[in-house]
Amino acid sequence: MLCELCGKKTERTTRVFIEGTTLNVCRDCAKFGEVRKPGKKELTPQTVITKRLEIREKRMKPKDVYESEETTLELVPDYPRIIREARMARDWKQETLAAKINEKVSVINKIERGDMRPDDALVKKLEKELGIKLMEKVPIIKTETKSSTTKGLTLGDLVKLKKE
Repeated sequence: MLCELCGKKTERTTRVFIEGTTLNVCRDCAKFGEVRKPGKKELTPQTVITKRLEIREKRMKPKDVYESEETTLELVPDYPRIIREARMARDWKQETLAAKINEKVSVINKIERGDMRPDDALVKKLEKELGIKLMEKVPIIKTETKSSTTKGLTLGDLVKLKKE
């Protein structure tokens, strides 16, 4: 047999663990690693790679965001009126509100006119500063799809529709 470390021809090899690899080595090279017992389970590089690939596959698998949720958060339809009334209740000008939430006055003006829909970060700033709720829970409407084996109407389907 050949030593997998030094290449020397020997009658007997010993299985040792050297720097993350299990090798069959001669008696002289066995001192460079630790001897593994036959009953002890070894973590080979192949099993480590397999575990990492399984974890990666779970992480990369696309998730259905609507699977477990029955409601979703959406911006209320009359958000311009709510924001304007909350600002006016505090006797703030648009400039004051813009300075408090660190936005431009033109952004506040467009939001209050309804010309601009605020993103989630801006909605949170407005809710916090004005003490209002702009997001509401809306139930998700699940649509039923017919699983049809045909790709469209056939002449037979049209005849049946005519008779009905």
